[in-house]
Amino acid sequence: MMAMGLLWVGLALLQALETQAQAQDSQQEIPVQPAFVEDKFVGTWYSVGLASTFPWFLKKKAELMMCKTVLTPEIDGTVNFTATFVSNNQCETRTSLLRKTQQPGHYVYKSLKWGSEHNIFVVETNYEEYCLLYTTKTKGNSNFNMATLYSRTKDVRPELKERFIRFAKSHGFTEDTIVILPKTDQCIDEN
Repeated sequence: MMAMGLLWVGLALLQALETQAQAQDSQQEIPVQPAFVEDKFVGTWYSVGLASTFPWFLKKKAELMMCKTVLTPEIDGTVNFTATFVSNNQCETRTSLLRKTQQPGHYVYKSLKWGSEHNIFVVETNYEEYCLLYTTKTKGNSNFNMATLYSRTKDVRPELKERFIRFAKSHGFTEDTIVILPKTDQCIDEN
């Protein structure tokens, strides 16, 4: 009986280690923008497209709208990531401090409130018009992924939307997990 209990504990530990190793492997496979320049990347962005395996996203995607994100470098080397969006017909703002990694264009964020760790990769950007981000989230033994299209303006060329959809699909997202967010002025024009 005790041997069977030890077997289950061993299998659970092995599964946890395998999940962690898979998360680390998948992070190493995600390319970042070559010669990434953070000074060009910071500033105001608007979320235009999202693809996600997060359970909340799949439940709420029909209600989501474009949001405004402002990235500001801090003195301590972190980047302040402030997103303003509409939730329940009210404006909400969430702020995270992104820590740089040794790889330029790769940031990490730990949420003490939710007990999760996020790896954010700037996969592609021309700095002046658009950027494609890929995010992995680990919470306990669960891993979720998200792809995002950001634009410097609220109006985005159709080619960039198509590029985002191809990008998301190339990372395993399916049609039902991809959404182009409706444009809005609510909350995001306010300072």
